[in-house]
Amino acid sequence: MTFAALLTAVGCARLFVKHALHNWRIEREHIETAELLASELVANAVKSTGIADPGLAYSALKHLALIQVRLLLFERSVVLEVWDTDPTPPFMQEQAPDTDGSRGLLLVATMNRRWNYYHPKSGGKAVWCEIDTLPWPTDSDTTELPRVLPRRKRYAGPCRPTEVTRDPELLRRVLEGLYALDDVEEQKGD
Repeated sequence: MTFAALLTAVGCARLFVKHALHNWRIEREHIETAELLASELVANAVKSTGIADPGLAYSALKHLALIQVRLLLFERSVVLEVWDTDPTPPFMQEQAPDTDGSRGLLLVATMNRRWNYYHPKSGGKAVWCEIDTLPWPTDSDTTELPRVLPRRKRYAGPCRPTEVTRDPELLRRVLEGLYALDDVEEQKGD
């Protein structure tokens, strides 16, 4: 889900995470953890790339940055990823225990299985965390909730071995095609 990098994105991201995980039938305890972590990661993204002034008039917005929130469902966990346009790596600030605020990455580091960041090809950075989950029990008396987002399933079909080609002409054409794609991407950036 893509959001404008404004303070309102924090609440919107929480709702997105809450409803998506609820529809995936994740337990409430894990949903609440994911909501909190989404709030912290999105707030950090807004602070680094967006507008954190709640009193700013919308007419004053000229170059509004975007942030993206992505959820990935796996068999035993959910990955929450927040992307922003700032390539600066995230860092935890040293602070006294009685200090208010700036605990986002400390919460992220302690409330999930693991977390990290990477720099996607599109630029900026993506900070992610993996939250252990267990699906709700599937009793016959449980009412089925409508699924807004699909649940990922592992492919159980037969695996075919990859065919290897040694045709130099074909490999040359593929390489030229890849170079042509790079040229198109560079022209778009200009």
